Amino acid sequence: MHFSWQGASGAWYSFDVARAKRVWEVAAGLYMFVKPGDYPTLEAGGPVSLYLAQTNNYAQSLARHEVWGAAQALGAAEIHLLPEADAGRRAFMEMDLVKAHTPLLNRRALLKTG
Repeated sequence: MHFSWQGASGAWYSFDVARAKRVWEVAAGLYMFVKPGDYPTLEAGGPVSLYLAQTNNYAQSLARHEVWGAAQALGAAEIHLLPEADAGRRAFMEMDLVKAHTPLLNRRALLKTG
C-alpha cells in the first residue's frame, strides 16, 4: 500500500505504508510515524503525521526508536517509508514535509532543543 504526502513546495511524495513491525531494510530514506485515517474514504481527518525524520539506515533507526512509544500513545499504527539514497535530497524532502505537516512530535523535539 502507498500513500502520497504533499510538501510545502507543492511536490508530492509517495511513501510505502508498513502496518506491522518487521525486519527493516538497511537502506536510507525518510520515515514517518502516522495515525491512520479511515481508509479508504479518509474521512475523520485522514492520516496524520505525528513524527517525520530521515535516516541513513532504516534497520538501525527503526529497531528501537525512542519516539515510537509516544507516537503509539497518540494513535500511530503505521510507519510510512520513502527510500532515498541522496542525503541532500532527503534533507530537502524532510524540511518540505515538516513545513507542510508540522508533525506534533517534531514540534516537541524542536522545543526541547530550541
